[in-house]
Amino acid sequence: MLRTPTSFSPTSAAAVRRHFALTQIELGRWLDVSVAMVASAEAGRRQFSPAAVARLGRLSSLLPPHGSALPAPADLVPPPLAVAAWQLRDAADARRLRLRARRCQHLAARLAFEMDTWALQDAALLRRRQGRAALHTALAAPPAYFDPLANPAFEADWLARLEGDTAAGPPRPGPLARARAALRLGLLREEAEALTLLLAG
Repeated sequence: MLRTPTSFSPTSAAAVRRHFALTQIELGRWLDVSVAMVASAEAGRRQFSPAAVARLGRLSSLLPPHGSALPAPADLVPPPLAVAAWQLRDAADARRLRLRARRCQHLAARLAFEMDTWALQDAALLRRRQGRAALHTALAAPPAYFDPLANPAFEADWLARLEGDTAAGPPRPGPLARARAALRLGLLREEAEALTLLLAG
C-alpha cells in the first residue's frame, strides 16, 4: 500500500512531493530517474541531471505562490453514546466486573487507535486526490515558457500511473462500518466508566 510521506528534506524536490503528496517513486517516474536518485538528491548526496532539473522546474512552478494551495482535510469525530448501568452483588461479581472493565478499556483503546488510523489514512488519501487533481489541471495547460523536454504523451502516462497507484490501495471502511465502530467505541468507554464507578463505590 502506498503511504503519503510525512517528513521531507528542505529541497525543491521534497517541496514538490510535500505539496502534491507524491512518493519518491512517483517523482522519480516524472523525472525519469530512479527512486535512489531522488532519495540521494533530497539528502544532498547527489544532484539531478540538467534534464531532470528542467522537469522538476515544471512542477516547482506550480507551487504557491504561483500555484494554488490545497485545503486541509476535515477531522472525523465519533458521536458519544449512552449505556445501561451495572449492579454489584458480591466479591465474585466484583472480580468479574474488574476483569470486564479492563477488557472494555483494552477494546476501546484498540478501536480508538483503529479509528485514528482511518482518519490519518483518509487525510492522506484526500491529500493525494487533491494533488492528483491539481497536477491534472496544471499539466493540461501548456507551460508558460518553452520547454524542449515537454512530452504530453509521457505526462499523460505519468498521471495515469498516479491514478492507478492511488486506486490500488485496500478498500476504505464505508459509512456503516464507521458508524458501527463509533457506536461500539462509545458503548465500551461508557461501560468501562460505569463499572469503574461501581467498583469505586
